[in-house]
Amino acid sequence: MKNKLKIKYNMRILILVFLLLCIGVMFLFSQNSSSLTIQNPDSGKFIERMDKEMGNAKNTEKYTFKWVNAKDLTVEGMGWSGTGVIDDYTRLPNNYKDTVTANVWNLSRHSSGIHVRFTVKGTKEIHAKWKLRSNIFMVHMTHQAINGLDLYIKQDGKWVFGGVGKPDKTGLDNESLLTGFLDPKVEYECMVYLPLYNGVNTVEFGFASDAQVKKATPFHNKPFVMYGTSILHGCSASRAGMSFPSMLGRRFDAPVVNLGFSGNGFIEEYFGRIMGEVDALAYFIDCLPNMYSFTPDEVKSRTLALVRNLRKVRPQTPVVLVEDRTHTNFRSNSTVNEDRDGLKAAYKILKKESENIYYVKSDNLLGKDTEATVDGSHPSDLGMHYYYQALEPVVKKIMKVSKKSY
Repeated sequence: MKNKLKIKYNMRILILVFLLLCIGVMFLFSQNSSSLTIQNPDSGKFIERMDKEMGNAKNTEKYTFKWVNAKDLTVEGMGWSGTGVIDDYTRLPNNYKDTVTANVWNLSRHSSGIHVRFTVKGTKEIHAKWKLRSNIFMVHMTHQAINGLDLYIKQDGKWVFGGVGKPDKTGLDNESLLTGFLDPKVEYECMVYLPLYNGVNTVEFGFASDAQVKKATPFHNKPFVMYGTSILHGCSASRAGMSFPSMLGRRFDAPVVNLGFSGNGFIEEYFGRIMGEVDALAYFIDCLPNMYSFTPDEVKSRTLALVRNLRKVRPQTPVVLVEDRTHTNFRSNSTVNEDRDGLKAAYKILKKESENIYYVKSDNLLGKDTEATVDGSHPSDLGMHYYYQALEPVVKKIMKVSKKSY
C-alpha cells in the first residue's frame, strides 16, 4: 500500500514538473517570438530582414519631433467644412446621412481624394502618425493604397513623388517616415494624400524641432467634383496618388472632391443637389460601370434627372459624362454595353438644353492592350494613367474655355 502511494506521489511530482517545463517553454517562446519568426521564410519579418526597403522606417535621425496636426495645415478635397457640418477627413456632410443609402454613407467615411498641403523648411525628414477608422483588407488592392499615405513635393513647378507612409500590418495606429532626403536650407511645398479605401480619425506630421511649418496657399482653381464608382474611388491604384482623379488634380493644381462610392454609383438624382453645393470647376458623372442591372432607358432617365437637378443650382458649370471602360480580359464573345446608348441619348438631349456638356467615350479609358487592369475590370496604375490620358484633354479644353490657367 505504501509503495502504491509513493508511486502516485512520484507521478504527481513528474506531472507538475512537466507542466512547469511547458509553461517555461511557452514563456520563452512569447519573449523571443520576433527572433523565432525570422526563422520562418514565409513570414513578412523574414523578407524585411533580407530587404530593408520592405520595412517601415520610423525615427532614423533620433531627434525630438515637432508634431503638427493636419487640421492646422491646408486640408483640401472635402468640399464642405465647419464643425458639426462634416466629420474630419470624410466626403459627405452629416445632413445627408439619411438621404443617401447606408452603403454610400459608410463608403463616404473613406478619405479618398483628400490631401493635406503645407510648406516646410529646416528639416531633413518628414514623419507621419495616423489613426485609421477600421481594419480593411482587399484582395486586389495594396495595403499601401487602402491604409497608407502618399507624399508629393513640388519641384520646378511640378508635383514629384516624394515617398509613402507605410501602414502597419495590423492595428489602427500607424507611424512612418515619409521622406528623409530634404535639404534643411530649402523650403518645400508638400502634399500628402490620405488613404483611398479607409478613413482616418487623426493625422499628424513630424519634423525637426526647429523646422518652420506653414499652411500652404490653397489652390487658386476651383475643385473638380466627381461622382462615380470603385474606379473613381481609387480601385486598384497601388497608392493614393496614382488614382486618376489625383493625377488630374496635380496636373491642373486643383482639389478633387471624390464622390466615388465602390459598387454604389447609381446615378442618383439627389446627387445633383449634393454636387451642386460645391462650387466646382467641372462636374464629372462616371457611374456607368455600376449600371449593369439598369436598362438603357433607366440610364437615360436617371442621367437626365441628375444633371437637370444639378443645373438648377449650377446652370453654367461644365458637366462631363464618362462612358464605361471596356473590360480587358479574354472573352470568347465581345460584350455589348447597351447602357452607353442610354448615356449617349441623355447627352444629346442635355446638349440642346444647356451649354458646357461634355462626353468621354470608352475607347481609350483602358488603352488598347490588355495589360491595364488587376482583374480585367479595375485599373492598375497603368490603367489609371490611361484614364488620366483620356480625361486630360477634356479638362484642358474646359480650363481654356473657362479662361483658367493650367
